[in-house]
Amino acid sequence: MREVTDAAQVNVSAISYHFSGKEGLYQAVLENQLAPLGEAMLVQEKLSLSPSERLAFYAEQLEHIHSQRPFLARFMNSESINPTDYGGPIIEKHLAQVYHFMHTALQEGIARGDFRADLNVNFAAVSLAGILNFYFIAKPLIQRFNTVSNNSNIKYAAHAFRIYLHGISK
Repeated sequence: MREVTDAAQVNVSAISYHFSGKEGLYQAVLENQLAPLGEAMLVQEKLSLSPSERLAFYAEQLEHIHSQRPFLARFMNSESINPTDYGGPIIEKHLAQVYHFMHTALQEGIARGDFRADLNVNFAAVSLAGILNFYFIAKPLIQRFNTVSNNSNIKYAAHAFRIYLHGISK
């Protein structure tokens, strides 16, 4: 708290008053970090995209979000593995929205004949979320043995999504 208040040039009581303590500040940080995920899902709803295009758009937006918010993956990972009373429910709420978004797109893709009829939608939604996020969670380690430079034009999420889509397409 001292570091935060020093950086913000405010006193501790102002943080406590505005956020009801350090837990409230942490919740506000999580909400702020996760807000673009919800925005990405809302934006694509306004576009007339196929299920595949919606999932690809989300993957592209997720990569952009992670590049702009490098600690988001750590928050998500930490609160998913060992949820706190104040952070766990926020992560769960946002991940439930992502799961619902993916689940719906996958179901629509099956109904349209774009995706395999035998696809387990529950597993496919979890798999896609895992594929897209794992790289960003483990990025510091992956960069140690990955030969693709950070400045490469290769975008991880787009590439991973193409591999995923190949597995679920008819």
